Amino acid sequence: MLGFIFNKSHVDDLSKNIKNIFGFRPGNIFLYELAFLHKAAKAEKNGHEMSNERLEYLGDAVIDLIVADYLFKKFPFADEGDLTEMRSRIVSRNSLSRMAEKLGIGQLLVKHKNGSIGVSSSDSGNAFEAFFGAVFLDKGYRFAQNLLVNFIFGRRIDIEAVIHTETNFKSRLIEHCQRERLNLEFIVVDKVGYGRKRQYIIEATIDGVAQSKGIDFSVKGAEQQAAEKALDALAQSE
Repeated sequence: MLGFIFNKSHVDDLSKNIKNIFGFRPGNIFLYELAFLHKAAKAEKNGHEMSNERLEYLGDAVIDLIVADYLFKKFPFADEGDLTEMRSRIVSRNSLSRMAEKLGIGQLLVKHKNGSIGVSSSDSGNAFEAFFGAVFLDKGYRFAQNLLVNFIFGRRIDIEAVIHTETNFKSRLIEHCQRERLNLEFIVVDKVGYGRKRQYIIEATIDGVAQSKGIDFSVKGAEQQAAEKALDALAQSE
């Protein structure tokens, strides 16, 4: 164990918050400190820079496996295509970010020296994945599986609603614009970050007027976000 990144007061608060949100006390608290350490507030230990990116990579794989197993058992007669579609709805960036926000993950994330100031939805989703990477290393796969399926899906998140929610907002917006004979465009207005962490900012315009923006690690994901926001705005104006 490399030791604590933060002072004892922060560590004690983190342990209590994890207990309050997830119902268990961490064993190796260092892993959870790391899980909630954004790259913008990275620390250095023994000459190595540390952030939650490596745990995010691991947690992504852990969540993917747990969800695949959960759906395989829950829907014994669903074919491969249906299972893949349901899994993608649960583990999509938007879905994980919403889960993380509902659970209050953002309040645990250290993004700046001042704490969780400026935490975005995608930051929370990344931290959610990193958290499960930490749980896997600290408690093992079975514990992580039980936490996600029985505690989070079972008590905190309406997973049935997630599975059956229509997520192709772009198609719905395209259909609306075609029906109303409006010109719809999705424009990449900016890119932030580099490599695997690059995010795309997409603006949805209707007849040349900007309607909404979305940000995601893929162009498709950002387009879906922008389309969802545009549909919400259209619904409110009707």
